[in-house]
Amino acid sequence: MGRCGGSGVDGGGRDGREDGDMDGEKSDGLDILVVDIAPWYSVLSKVSSTVTSQAATIPPESLQSTEGLLTPPGKLAVTFKQCDILSMQHLEMQHLCQEAKLVTLMFTLNELYGISIAKTTKMLLDLTGCVERGCVLVVVDSPGSYSTLALNGIRDGKDGKEEDGASKGGEMSGEGDVDGKKEREKRYPMKWLLDHTLLEVARGEGGDEGRRKGEGVKHWEKVYNKDSRWFRLREELKYPIALEDMRMQVHVYRRL
Repeated sequence: MGRCGGSGVDGGGRDGREDGDMDGEKSDGLDILVVDIAPWYSVLSKVSSTVTSQAATIPPESLQSTEGLLTPPGKLAVTFKQCDILSMQHLEMQHLCQEAKLVTLMFTLNELYGISIAKTTKMLLDLTGCVERGCVLVVVDSPGSYSTLALNGIRDGKDGKEEDGASKGGEMSGEGDVDGKKEREKRYPMKWLLDHTLLEVARGEGGDEGRRKGEGVKHWEKVYNKDSRWFRLREELKYPIALEDMRMQVHVYRRL
């Protein structure tokens, strides 16, 4: 997850630094907080250092030619926090997301849903309660069948109870016999689970009956949706390793 902020996201303004493994200095430009379960400290440190140090060697009047690829020193602060976002408590989430203007989930949400739909749904609802009005949430992930989750119509968790609350919107894909019990398998597109959580479940007031009647409080609006979009490299850009064009899905929401 990323949180970007500007004092003037993978984070508006933050007056200070975030506690974590990598503390970025306060900037008068863009403040970025990156959260991941893996130790990305050294990679992020090299990237942010390269972006700012190379910009320092270019005359200000020539920076426009980089089209935002480089950032002058003092205009970018990067902070990294290594943690499991699905195990994060509400107060910790609130501390991370306060005053955030942009939150991004880049090729992450589908993996989180694959771990636990219940925990991922809770994480999105906690995020809803923590960010301020006007905050933008950007979700980018693999498109099509790569982001379709297969669930059994009856799926028991470790405690014997139904693990995930998805009960509609899936596509029937077949039947199987597990331990003598016939179970129906449903496939849920990631974007349906995301829309269902932010646009339906997050409408907390009014209860289930209120949500069915559309009387709950709307917390998010969807401002952009693209199920399949190509990202193509510019021919003039050269890298030490081979990079390829890629296809992705993009969903953008604004907190109301």
